[in-house]
Amino acid sequence: MASEIRWVYRPPRNRRSPESDLAGAPVFGVSAADAAGLVDVILTDGTRLTAAAGDVVAEPY
Repeated sequence: MASEIRWVYRPPRNRRSPESDLAGAPVFGVSAADAAGLVDVILTDGTRLTAAAGDVVAEPY
């Protein structure tokens, strides 16, 4: 049985930052990772942020 997934922004709970409040927000797009392992993330509401590549995860929809 297939299930749908969505990409969401999930920073680690132990890392506090202004973007922590956006945890669980659906992702619209992600850039390729740079040399430091950071990606530019665009959330579905248009918010843009920079995050570690591992902060964007697939979750069941």
